[in-house]
Amino acid sequence: MSLFQEHDQTVDWGRKGSQAVVTLACLFVVLTGMKIAANVLVPIVYAFFLAVLSYPLVRWMRRHRVPASLALGITMLVNLSVLAGLITVGVRLLISFWADLPRYLRGLEKYSNDAASWLEANGVAGAKASVSGMFDWNTFIGYAANQDVMSNLGGFLGTTFGTLATLLASLIMILIVMMFILMEAHGTHSRLQAVQLSGGPDFSGLMRSADDIQKYLGVKTLISALTGLLAGFWCWFFDLHYPLLWALLAFLFNYIPAVGSTAASIPAIVEALVQHGPGTAIFVAIGYGGINFCLDNFVQPTMLGNRFGISPLVVILSVIFWGWLWGPLGMFLAVPLTMVLKVLLDNNAEFQWISVAMAKKKVRHGEVEVAGYDLHLNEDETIGGGASTENPKRE
Repeated sequence: MSLFQEHDQTVDWGRKGSQAVVTLACLFVVLTGMKIAANVLVPIVYAFFLAVLSYPLVRWMRRHRVPASLALGITMLVNLSVLAGLITVGVRLLISFWADLPRYLRGLEKYSNDAASWLEANGVAGAKASVSGMFDWNTFIGYAANQDVMSNLGGFLGTTFGTLATLLASLIMILIVMMFILMEAHGTHSRLQAVQLSGGPDFSGLMRSADDIQKYLGVKTLISALTGLLAGFWCWFFDLHYPLLWALLAFLFNYIPAVGSTAASIPAIVEALVQHGPGTAIFVAIGYGGINFCLDNFVQPTMLGNRFGISPLVVILSVIFWGWLWGPLGMFLAVPLTMVLKVLLDNNAEFQWISVAMAKKKVRHGEVEVAGYDLHLNEDETIGGGASTENPKRE
């Protein structure tokens, strides 16, 4: 029986329509609550995924007979050291760059005016007026010269954290929640089995997907670090003033699928343009494009394999959706959050079709294959490959 074979039974579309309206209304209420409670939910979500990423270190130390409390302390110290180092270096570099920002804006103003003059000389009437109307360089330069980067750091992260004080409080909350998640991680499988036996929901599908999410976060972190290292070396090779800042930016923004790497390259290209001219800017852009193309299309798929069957369109839409819901911070976890959502839908009979629609599709020998699903089933089988997104093995 094919997945797309027509059903014999008659569908009550009136009842289905009423259920759809109620479902959409409930979804609207849930999303509204998630948006309002972003200041609380976002730190908890980040703490959860950081705990998932850090748990292999705890597990490795426990297997080597390190006491549980010591293993937890070492893991928290490693996380705290990494976060403190990234924040300290990033803030210092941002303060230094902010002081030079007016000079870069003046360089951009010069290049934009030269480009407008060239266009007018080649028959494009009104090019100068159009460029002047699009960019008010005096306002930009005055804003950059009079503003303190520290006072705008929280605002740069979006309305989720808002101010710098809230940002620091949220970081403390993330570390505390992550510590307690790691404390409770050992024995979670047995506890969830007890919850199911006592009449609660079945979380087995979500637990089976934990390894997938853990591997994705680990590989993404490794690829992001490699992206930052190569981008920083490329910028240093062309004698840019802030190669370490652009390396850190490339590392962080690589977590945002589709658009993050491109956005991270823009400041380095602008600096190369202002500092060394169009030729160097072109070579910097080519370098960024080559790094991202090779890592995203060759290295990352090789390390991940075919386990993460989410459609590229769904990835892009997830970045837009989570960015709208939780601001820029939501974009960084767009794919892991979508993977969790896909698992929850996959284990719900009523909405499993949404999970199937989200899956990655491939045409092989004229036949459509959907990652994690078998489209050619027997009469007594149901669709779905469980929580794992890996293609099921066929005998």
